Amino acid sequence: MMRKLIILALMGIAMFINAVKAQKVYDFTSVEKQPSYPGGIAKFYEYLGKEIKYPEAAKNNKIQGKVFVSFTVEKNGKLGNVRVTKGLSTETDKEALRVIRNSPDWTPGTLDSKPVRVKYNMNVNFSLTAANTEKKAASKSGIQPEYPGGTTKLYRYLAKNIKYPAQAKKDKVEGKVFLAFNVEQDGTLSDVRVTKGLSRETDAEALRVMKSAPKWNPAIDANGHPVKVKYQMAINFIMS
Repeated sequence: MMRKLIILALMGIAMFINAVKAQKVYDFTSVEKQPSYPGGIAKFYEYLGKEIKYPEAAKNNKIQGKVFVSFTVEKNGKLGNVRVTKGLSTETDKEALRVIRNSPDWTPGTLDSKPVRVKYNMNVNFSLTAANTEKKAASKSGIQPEYPGGTTKLYRYLAKNIKYPAQAKKDKVEGKVFLAFNVEQDGTLSDVRVTKGLSRETDAEALRVMKSAPKWNPAIDANGHPVKVKYQMAINFIMS
């Protein structure tokens, strides 16, 4: 009886592990084959350019800029969890979400030759031009580089790895260190440098941690190719 209970318990654990794996969402660069829109990313931008209607309120208020969107390409190719990660206006955000949610099914990403759920990030550019009276949205900017798991995971990495310099603590130094670096085509960070420092010790610590960061998900251009991109950010040093 005890042996049967143990076997049943092990089976239950195995089923739970498999269920968790089935629900896992993978980063764009951690799969063997990345998800793709039918015909490639260039065709996806054609779809966006054709379907997006510039909101009247945005036109009247001369609102221009980018709507940053994140979504999951599910195992069946449908797009799920479509959300705005950085908005522009209520109207442009809604329009970007509407069109992406209505997208045709994609070809899912694969890992070990099996379809898996993959997170995807991109931005839609809303631009007004005098030559185009319809002022349709253009979406040519591609996918922005991202730390694996997103901004939240980046902040967790920084919080875990940054050590407040003893001298900065002693001098009660608080504030931000502004950094710039390149995210290379393979996701590595290069030319990490301070653009606006706080103190010698905090600057050195900020550089140390960013130079040791894991590879990022690289930027992807409108043709679906990884490209080198300059990135800027700030690291906050606050004594609690």
